[in-house]
Amino acid sequence: MLITEAGIATTYILLISVYKKILTWYNFLMDARRNPFSPGAGTPPPQLEGRDALVERASVALDRIRAGRSARSLIFYGLRGVGKTVLLGAIWNAAEAEGMVVVSVEAPENRSLPAMLVPPLRTSLLKLDRIKRAGEGVSRALRALAGFAKLKVKYDDLEVGIEFETEPGLADSGDLDADLVDLIIAIGEAAKERQTAVVLAVDELQYVPEPQLAALIAALHRASQKQLPVTLMAAGLPQLLGQMGQAKSYAERLFEFIPLGALEPEAAKSAVRVPVEREGETITENA
Repeated sequence: MLITEAGIATTYILLISVYKKILTWYNFLMDARRNPFSPGAGTPPPQLEGRDALVERASVALDRIRAGRSARSLIFYGLRGVGKTVLLGAIWNAAEAEGMVVVSVEAPENRSLPAMLVPPLRTSLLKLDRIKRAGEGVSRALRALAGFAKLKVKYDDLEVGIEFETEPGLADSGDLDADLVDLIIAIGEAAKERQTAVVLAVDELQYVPEPQLAALIAALHRASQKQLPVTLMAAGLPQLLGQMGQAKSYAERLFEFIPLGALEPEAAKSAVRVPVEREGETITENA
């Protein structure tokens, strides 16, 4: 094989070109101020791709629920790292932009449903109370929440002060199933009065114990029957599908269960290419 000086020079120029491209990319990715990629647990990516259709489906369902029309809420399930938390965040951001009240919660392990719900519900109801339309609904919902908070006698991890008066017989029996129905109905009536919707956005729902999950499903089912604008959008690991079915057999008719997996190839490429191009850099198809 004959190696000429011209061939060596051409190869050298090609290697220098490749080296410069690699160096440019290295400097770009190592620049903490410019690198658009910073993976984390539930951290929104610089470009959300491949989920627009799901966000729109959730938006349609929430609009129907706010209007008092029937619609199934969405429950996303899948392995860790497929973007469940990010998708749920995109949905509740869109709901808030439409004027809905979002109660966003991450269900921790070893914590009861009442302890998880009461503090953010208090905050959300106070926000709802500031909407400039007079009415008794929010005040009654706050009284229901005060009665519901008495469950701390049974659930010792519920430690929150509720400064509102209770209403005898409203969500104060100490029975989770009955009291949660009262509370969710009161919240739905308050939202209807304010011409909005309350969305319980719960991540890691699989950590809610089955009896408490059953109580939540039953309460939401009753609100749905009364066509009240209060609903659940949630995400969890794959076992959530079976857990909800075991908790209440009609869960599959009340919710739409949507599996989440890896992005389609074109969406995955866009998720990388668009942030790079936004920084004034380029990336080849084969990269």
